[in-house]
Amino acid sequence: MVKAIRIIFLVILMAMGSPVSGEENSGSLADGEQAFLLGEYDKAEKIFSAVLEKEPDNYLALKAQANTKIKLEKYTDAEKLLDKILSMPLSTGRNILVHTKDGVLEAELVDETVMAMDNSEKSDEEFSQFLKKTDEGPVPHYRVFLKKTGKMELFVKSRTRIQYSGIPAATREKVEVLKAEVMKKTISVGQAKPELDLVDIPAGCFQMGSQAGDPDEQPAHKVCISSFKMAKYEVKQKFFQTVMGYNPSQFVGGDLPVDTVSWEGARNYCKKLGLRLPTEAEWEYAARAGTVGEFYWGENTTGKEANFCDSACDLNNREINLTDGFKHTAPVGSFPPNAFGLYDMAGNVSEWVLDWMAIDGNYYFMSPMQDPQGPRPELDTCSGVDCVGAFSITQKVYRGGAWNQDIASMRSANRKDAHFQLKSDGTGFRCAGDLKS
Repeated sequence: MVKAIRIIFLVILMAMGSPVSGEENSGSLADGEQAFLLGEYDKAEKIFSAVLEKEPDNYLALKAQANTKIKLEKYTDAEKLLDKILSMPLSTGRNILVHTKDGVLEAELVDETVMAMDNSEKSDEEFSQFLKKTDEGPVPHYRVFLKKTGKMELFVKSRTRIQYSGIPAATREKVEVLKAEVMKKTISVGQAKPELDLVDIPAGCFQMGSQAGDPDEQPAHKVCISSFKMAKYEVKQKFFQTVMGYNPSQFVGGDLPVDTVSWEGARNYCKKLGLRLPTEAEWEYAARAGTVGEFYWGENTTGKEANFCDSACDLNNREINLTDGFKHTAPVGSFPPNAFGLYDMAGNVSEWVLDWMAIDGNYYFMSPMQDPQGPRPELDTCSGVDCVGAFSITQKVYRGGAWNQDIASMRSANRKDAHFQLKSDGTGFRCAGDLKS
């Protein structure tokens, strides 16, 4: 009898030392997390893949695998995993189904990981003394509230599968942040060389401002502009990130306009390309493209002309009766160009221009007719003694309206200003240059 027990023991030991094909890739979520923490990313990837084969909608495993793919620089794979999580409905609670060897239990998840002693495996079999492992200390458990019994229970993670009815809001927010980081890494790998796409803007005169507009748009006055070059598109993130080495945008995408960029960041980007920001007068002249109405497309807005705060927008200034097809920013060039062939001169993101805003006076009253440069054009930024007590030279002008602004903000004459170091998710830019450059 003892000899038979020893033979069984040896057979089991041999089996434990020589896993069958494919068994080395199996394991629990906890095993994968342990491998990840040890830096064994290839091993973790295999374990999480095995877990997801059994539990394809386990958002914890999906997120863990996405983090592993990031470590392995498999950014496209990581993005797909994160998209799958984001496609899941939001959970209104922490309701789960607990799959055990005895059946399926309805429960509420209390803690995703609790370290506790595992006393669940007991055996009175004659040879259990040979197989019983030494005490490994606390092991990972799920702590859940069982709805049927009204009791709190612990379940060993390695022997239990839980099924989620959705993802918690806090988890979704973390996944959105992680996806943005992954997309920025993807952009970095691409290293897209900037495409300037400059349009020659002919010289001409126009009426700048609006007598029917806000006070800072008055008086409407004649301005003449020398010919210059203007970028056809707002600066794309993939170009900004390649040139500047960072991407400040809140809404990440290679072909989306860079947003959340300060005036200094916009200026520096244009400088690196041998260009500059357009003056405010150049910007309005280029936006109007020979038109004299409120908008360069006409007097009415239907939602097909530009990207503004429409019915899908979460903000209080939304236009509930119109939709433009985008909740936030849109890929540059998604809407028809103006008569000069410039895209998104209204909506999408507002655009920084070169000029300071004259807070303590009305520059429009004293503006020169030929190529006005705005107040204090010699002051590149506000620093040192030039800025002491001078609020009027901390504010830069931005133009054009944005995804988070109302329809009126997209009027060609509309002006807004902000501190030159402000970074807003509704603000971007485009570059301009002299024809000789």
